[in-house]
Parts: sequence; structure tokens; C-alpha cells
Amino acid sequence: MLDYIFFDPTLSDKFKDHLTKVGIEFKREDDQGFGSVQGEIVSIADDTSDAVLAELQDLYDELQDQLEKMLEQTDDALTMNTAGMEVKLKSGRLCTLRVSPDVITRILTVLEFDELQAFIDNIASSVEAPDNGHFCHNVNKD
Repeated sequence: MLDYIFFDPTLSDKFKDHLTKVGIEFKREDDQGFGSVQGEIVSIADDTSDAVLAELQDLYDELQDQLEKMLEQTDDALTMNTAGMEVKLKSGRLCTLRVSPDVITRILTVLEFDELQAFIDNIASSVEAPDNGHFCHNVNKD
């Protein structure tokens, strides 16, 4: 499943309405364990076509921009103290790594999201199957 998280019900409703209009089935659940911020997770099948995923990513980005503008306009703006990156472990289990939003934001000024995800996946793989050999070696001879 591919997950989209929302922290505002109006924006979540817009996303779900779009999914319904284009005939994409989805599941939703409340995010009970994501720091102090309660959100809603909307999940779709991961076999969704790349073209549709690109369209959904554009919509999601627009909705996140709207959330940012909403937060900037309120004096008691929502303060997010955690962000998450999801990684699939060797066992197949999904694990959410909680990271400071400031760190994620800084990293995303340099890397694209898919590059960051590949980096996180590489770290998880290295933790699960550590290579204690020499760091420098000829990979063609291994």
C-alpha cells in the first residue's frame, strides 16, 4: 500500500474525493502514534500506474502547500515535532523511522525524495546485514 498522510481533514477530504472521482479504491485510518500530531493516513494499492501516481503526487504536493499556507496564517500554528520515513525490512515488515522535520527539510533541499528514500533503505539494509569487512576493497574481485 502507498500511504499519504494528512493533518487537516478538509485537505484529506479533497484527496479522497479526487480518488473517488477517478475510481481509485482507498483505505483510511487515523494515525494514533505519530508524535503529538494526530493525522489521517489514506492508502492506495501500490500497483497503481505511474501516470496516476504522478498525478496524485502533484495533488498531494498542492494540498501540502495549502496546509503550509493555512499554518502560516494562524497564530497558534500547528507545530510538528516529528516526521517519518517508511522502510521495508528484510522480513517484509514496514517500519516508520521518526525523524526531526527540520532534518528532513534540510536533506530535501539537496536530495529528491526518492534519493532520500533510497538512502534510508540502504541504511536499514546495512543495519540488518552489517558488513564488517574492510571498507575499501575491489568489488570486482568479491
